[in-house]
Amino acid sequence: MIETRAISDLVEAPVLPLRASFWKPSLADCLFAALMIWLILFSLSGTGIGLLEDSGTGYHIRTGDYILDHHSVPHTDIFSFTKPGEPWFAWEWLASIMYSALFRWSSMKGVVLISAAIIALSIVIVMFHMIRRGSNALVALFLIHLAVGASSIHFLARPHLFTILFAAVTMRLLDDDRLWWLIPLTALWANLHGGFVAGLMCIAAFGIGRAIEKSSFQPLLRYGGIGLACLGASVLNPYGIREHLHILEFLREKWIVDLVEEYQSPRFHSAGALYFEILLVMALLISGWLISRKRFAHALVMLLWAHYALVSVRHIPIFVVVALPPLAEALTELWNKFTARSHARSALGVLAKLADDHRPGLARISVWSAVVMAVLMFAPLGIAWPTDFPETSYPTAFVTRHADLISQSRIFATDRWSDYLTFRFYPRQRIFIDGRGDFFGERLSKDYFSALNGGKDWKQTLDRYDVGVVMVPTPSGLASILRERNDWRLIDDDGTAALFERRQ
Repeated sequence: MIETRAISDLVEAPVLPLRASFWKPSLADCLFAALMIWLILFSLSGTGIGLLEDSGTGYHIRTGDYILDHHSVPHTDIFSFTKPGEPWFAWEWLASIMYSALFRWSSMKGVVLISAAIIALSIVIVMFHMIRRGSNALVALFLIHLAVGASSIHFLARPHLFTILFAAVTMRLLDDDRLWWLIPLTALWANLHGGFVAGLMCIAAFGIGRAIEKSSFQPLLRYGGIGLACLGASVLNPYGIREHLHILEFLREKWIVDLVEEYQSPRFHSAGALYFEILLVMALLISGWLISRKRFAHALVMLLWAHYALVSVRHIPIFVVVALPPLAEALTELWNKFTARSHARSALGVLAKLADDHRPGLARISVWSAVVMAVLMFAPLGIAWPTDFPETSYPTAFVTRHADLISQSRIFATDRWSDYLTFRFYPRQRIFIDGRGDFFGERLSKDYFSALNGGKDWKQTLDRYDVGVVMVPTPSGLASILRERNDWRLIDDDGTAALFERRQ
């Protein structure tokens, strides 16, 4: 018979020798390398998916350019002609500097590689956490497969990747009761992405769960004190407490849910949504199992982010990184019970031994992960690294053809295309609206969507802001209207984008 151990014994047992060789490759290195290669191929496929599918990356590059050139963060808008000089919070300023420096050094290659490395590192940290909680190798790899499938909807080269990474680190620190490390982590997080609020929510939910478990107010005082310290640390940013007030005001806005797809609930008709659905069902079942054992801390955190993942697809990666460790623990316990009476030479017995024997290889990482990263970054591998955003998603050739007209005009374009125009032509280019919904607000956003769809006030909107050029998708309502107008002239239409100029 196979010898089985309780999960608690596995958690307390060291998963590798204290002096494990730093030079010996491990399964975790293989996982890191495989994820890196997959994310790179994912981005170079030219199929309309990948890390560069959101041109908001370009807007962050140019924000970083401004900071590096002026040696200060912007406090007013620098990109639009509709709200010039109005107060603006570049709350991802530190990530923008990183993207700008990488782009200056190696164009899009550096941006893609660093973004892929952040994602891969996040997944490896979650893997370490699962093994630390007693997961066997097969359960951990199965859950990682589901996690990558569910989260890939938001695998984009944007600062929110730091929130995925730091959420994984936060849950590990909470589990290991190394709470003081959360304070400097939050200070750094608040300068990289506004998602630091997620960390504060995890601390609060975990503390409430611990208080229920111990039937005592003492954990509330302890975790509450750490949470307040983290909140204080998050104020250490160029905008101080004003950034927090702006985030709270933005989170209360309901209109953005109707206008922006990533703030909407997941649609369960895609392949990626199926992975999320499987994880969601398992999380709900395991939450009940944890509560029945009076282990409320992880149950509350899982249920909290299951709720937010159902509210908005942008929260799915956070739900994944907080849910996987307790899921792995519970599934491993079920696995051990299922295989306990299996003969060592049976199929289940062999699988059970493999699952346990390969745990140490998933619990450490060696120098070889750094070597893989260095080879991808510096070696001449003959890879055709991108220098621009993908033609399948953005009218890159179209914009190049009409660069002089576009860059010198007050242009109305879609918010996604405007992010791209900022990337191509800033500082001489100014845009009507881009993806900064928190800055442009409800009124201008609704005016924009109404004009794009050919609403009744389209002319008043374009006239109000003295728009001289329009570049919109060929099938849009505005393009259909402008084709019939004598006061507008069609410059070009390639079937994807249509360019119009106002007649003088």
